[in-house]
Amino acid sequence: MSQSKSVRQCIAGAVVLAALVLLLPACATRPPATAGPVAAYDVVDNRDVFTLYAPVIVPQGQVTSFNRIGQASARLDKKGDEEIYIDPAQPVYYIQQREFTTKHGSYTNLIYRVHFERVPFSLIPFYITTGKNGGLFVIVTLNKDRQPVLITTVHTCGCYLAFVPTSFLDENALPVDWPAYSQEVYGEILPARLGYPDIFSHDYRTVIYLRSGTHRVMDMKVVPQEQVDTNFQLQRATIAPMGSLKKLPLGKGTTSFYDNSGGRQGYVKNSVKPLEALLMSWWAFDPHVGVDKEYGNAGKTGTVFYTSLKPWNRKESDMWEFADFLRFWGWRL
Repeated sequence: MSQSKSVRQCIAGAVVLAALVLLLPACATRPPATAGPVAAYDVVDNRDVFTLYAPVIVPQGQVTSFNRIGQASARLDKKGDEEIYIDPAQPVYYIQQREFTTKHGSYTNLIYRVHFERVPFSLIPFYITTGKNGGLFVIVTLNKDRQPVLITTVHTCGCYLAFVPTSFLDENALPVDWPAYSQEVYGEILPARLGYPDIFSHDYRTVIYLRSGTHRVMDMKVVPQEQVDTNFQLQRATIAPMGSLKKLPLGKGTTSFYDNSGGRQGYVKNSVKPLEALLMSWWAFDPHVGVDKEYGNAGKTGTVFYTSLKPWNRKESDMWEFADFLRFWGWRL
């Protein structure tokens, strides 16, 4: 064997070994199999409307704190400066109710907001959403008969929007060419429709599965409460009004989860997405792309909760005016 051929083989072997080493973190992101019930979050049961329809949320890999739902919190650091963080020891669902009307009917949105410590830095797999204090919205839309007709999920930055209609939604309300069985949402495969019993019962729950690290919605199911109790080790989350995010205890007073003025008005404090800023802000024409924000009227919050990255669709894809938002995305409720 020639010396040059031997060198080429050594280099090739080194490349293969390096590739295998680089792939190890990707394999390690899959949580280990558990022998017992999987940990999941549910709200404390006091049988009000928010607890009756609350989603059961199942994040992967809860052995690590950044995969646990937490409580928005404030403290002073060693320099005496304010720091906003998420406490994973205290799970909270932040809630809000809004009504909206279309030409076909009147609906109620039950809005659930949850937050996590951070999306960790990772190159393989690549986490472009790396950053602190990120969260997820789950919006349950009820018809006039109090049946859930649509589940909408989106990260609290407006990214990774997903819609899953239920069997209570008339097929004429679906977007044109809606798939029959499954749908691909930014690389995740979700059901195209959730099947409920013909007569709605609160004994059936919506279960939402989240991917480790990124907290992406990776699956959604409707299961009976008995199955929830059997299959999951439930962590009881408290519920708090959305407005409480603007009154976080700090010292002898309170502070807001969001910046109140300046260029970051309406954005979550200490929420910075360096990779999204580097790779996306220049073509999305938004220096704060990917940064988590307040959900509300843009005239009051200072931010538009847009769900389309196309700059010309900022207003039209704003999720606050829900009827207009649905119409923009092709829904015909």
